[in-house]
Amino acid sequence: MTPKTIFKFILISIASLAGIMEVFSSDFVSPYPKGSFNSDTLKSKVETWTAAELWAKSVSQNLKLEDNAIVLEANLLIENDAAGLGSIRTEAWDTLSKGLIIRKYLVLPALPVKTAIISMLVYPVVPSEPMSGGMLEFKVNGHKPIIYELRHFWTSVPVPAEYLKKGKNLIEVSAHNPNQKFRIPMALSSVSSANIGQLALHNNYSERSSDNGRTWNYAGSRSNIAEYPIRLKLQASNKRAWLQTPIINLADKALEDVMYFPVKMEVASIQIGKMNSKGEHWLTRIRSGNTHVPEAGGWTSWRAVENGNLPVDLNHRFVQLEFSFESVSGGITPKIQGLSLNTKWRLPTNALNLVVTDVKNHPLIRSPFEFNHENPALPALQEFRKQFQLDKIIEGSKTELDKIKRLRAWVAGSWDWFLPNSELNDLLTWDARKILNVSNNSNNKSKKGGNCLYYAIVFAQACQSFGIPARIVNTNYAIWGGHELVEVWSRDYEKWIMVDPNFDTMFYDKKTGIPLNILELHDLFLKTYYPGGEIIDRDKWSFEDRDMRANRINPNDLPIAMEVGGNAFSGQINKDYVWWKSTFNKSNPGYSGGYGFYNTAEVRWLPRSNWLSQKLPLPVTHGRTHWGWDGYYAWTDDQTPETPEHRYFVRRQKDMYGRLFGVDFSVIQLSEGLLKINMATDTPGFKHFEIKFNKEIIYEKTSSFSIKLASGVNTIEIRSIDVLGNQGSKSMLKVNYILPN
Repeated sequence: MTPKTIFKFILISIASLAGIMEVFSSDFVSPYPKGSFNSDTLKSKVETWTAAELWAKSVSQNLKLEDNAIVLEANLLIENDAAGLGSIRTEAWDTLSKGLIIRKYLVLPALPVKTAIISMLVYPVVPSEPMSGGMLEFKVNGHKPIIYELRHFWTSVPVPAEYLKKGKNLIEVSAHNPNQKFRIPMALSSVSSANIGQLALHNNYSERSSDNGRTWNYAGSRSNIAEYPIRLKLQASNKRAWLQTPIINLADKALEDVMYFPVKMEVASIQIGKMNSKGEHWLTRIRSGNTHVPEAGGWTSWRAVENGNLPVDLNHRFVQLEFSFESVSGGITPKIQGLSLNTKWRLPTNALNLVVTDVKNHPLIRSPFEFNHENPALPALQEFRKQFQLDKIIEGSKTELDKIKRLRAWVAGSWDWFLPNSELNDLLTWDARKILNVSNNSNNKSKKGGNCLYYAIVFAQACQSFGIPARIVNTNYAIWGGHELVEVWSRDYEKWIMVDPNFDTMFYDKKTGIPLNILELHDLFLKTYYPGGEIIDRDKWSFEDRDMRANRINPNDLPIAMEVGGNAFSGQINKDYVWWKSTFNKSNPGYSGGYGFYNTAEVRWLPRSNWLSQKLPLPVTHGRTHWGWDGYYAWTDDQTPETPEHRYFVRRQKDMYGRLFGVDFSVIQLSEGLLKINMATDTPGFKHFEIKFNKEIIYEKTSSFSIKLASGVNTIEIRSIDVLGNQGSKSMLKVNYILPN
């Protein structure tokens, strides 16, 4: 037997249940017209998935694949500062030096903790850089102090699990050496509530002492409570974890993956291979339908599987299962080790007289992470487009890519980059109009533009105003490195591509000429600078280590080419500023003035791009401090460990790189020559489907329509249209219909 078949399967919901669940269709109502076929032929099949196969096809949160099983991520972040962290005001910063002590209370739920790390955002003043001997002292619940050398701006201080307890835990921090000094950003209650409307969990859990701990005062002030960015990252489980299987066809495989012949389900049994431990509870739910994806309509709501029995009214052709884990009282993770299906159905015996001769489809790619795109017809976007005459900027463009490049060049040349500081107001706006429109009033402490984030915001909204979806990704590598980039959905290439509007650049594959996205650049970064599977240790991210790795590479051997538009103001920026220093004397097309793919070690996506229609939640003065917000979708892989200061992690490429503007369709024959087309699309600002059937054009807003075939070859073309008239990728079916004698 192969490993794929050697499973000890346990029935879903109740591990001790013996036998196989059977669901009979005595009450099943066929969706097909009476007399459309004779169901005389009984067929059956058995399908199995290993844990790895199930992981690749499923969507999930707070789970990971490990040792041939799907297990809990066991990644718990305890914090109360993220919503308000990032202000550049003077009052948002505190110091730590001789005689000063700060402390923080963090509340832990009742759960076992395997390992713990204190993650604290802190900037050295004397010495002026990490990895220069700056030492901090951490005391947890009165235990022996932990001496820690600051090597990154976010600490990774290991804490023995026995130091922690249920409820309030006290963490005290001081400078270890009397001649050393540190700066600490703080989350202000005025920023998190009044400025942006996000009320952080300010519970007076941060205090400071200026007399070596004899007396204590709350951090901040009475009117402006502050919280220190001190967090606990635990290897523990206290979050809901879930996995949804792919859409499962219980009957026959589709002809060319789109044409389904009618069937009548008879028996379905489903087994999940898993191992439970004491105190753990999995909730199993199921939904079903007779269309190929729930987005095409006609599906039931999610229903619990109780007592090992599936509801009889869910006995449809397609099903999807969800397994969710709610709580834990033990230290051993449950494991999903595989999935098995046993089904029986009846097929028609009469000939259906159909031959599929050509097909092109665009299957939906689901993500467990919600992402909201801005509606391109939003009045604020169209006002921006009109006010800044963006139509003139793209005038003469032959392709969508030409539009993207012209908008990129316009944004890059719109102002001279500057780094926000405490002399200016907090840059809290995510509105391109406000970034570009600054009052000339001498009392206005604002300036036009800003740093790389503001190039990204303006460019993203310029693209959105033409119906080009855009999202912001932040990346960083080495001690001070960091950048805000944009990924746009290219209909020309049917993929996400990276655009840098700050430096007016893009990257291409040398062989194909296809633009690259950020994760492709991240993978290239790993292969180039961390070959052989070497794991990134960001506590060793010194400039010397960066330069050493860069000097081992001949830039001409890189498989990428960089396009530089030349409109950026970066040529006027102070050449001594650290982010723009060249790491070595060679001309490196991958460097891009301090950024480029050098900077893609860590990758974090902002979770939405509808910043105009939905104001919150958003990070404060994003990109000015070291990305302390907890709402990012942070990438992690075998070489890129989880960052201890973040909460949500992406482990599969498909979770962030789904397909937009495509149509996923399926076809079923209702009766002789009569077809029903079911459609689904992920099109931001969707207006309707455009269907061309032979020579007739049909506009359809619903997810299905029916057609009567003509004798001979019939051509069906389908694409989505957005509210601005942009056309999506074309799906197509050619079917030869042979009239019965």
